[in-house]
Amino acid sequence: MSPMTLFYIAMLVFSLMIVGLYQSVREFLVVSKEPSQTKKPTPVKE
Repeated sequence: MSPMTLFYIAMLVFSLMIVGLYQSVREFLVVSKEPSQTKKPTPVKE
């Protein structure tokens, strides 16, 4: 492989990592704003 091909692959992987990090932060902020929608009350076992 040529160095430019490796560079393009590295840039693609880096950009996918940035997009994944952005999505993770966005989901975390949504969950932390409204915890009542994600957490259900636990049923009491008798």
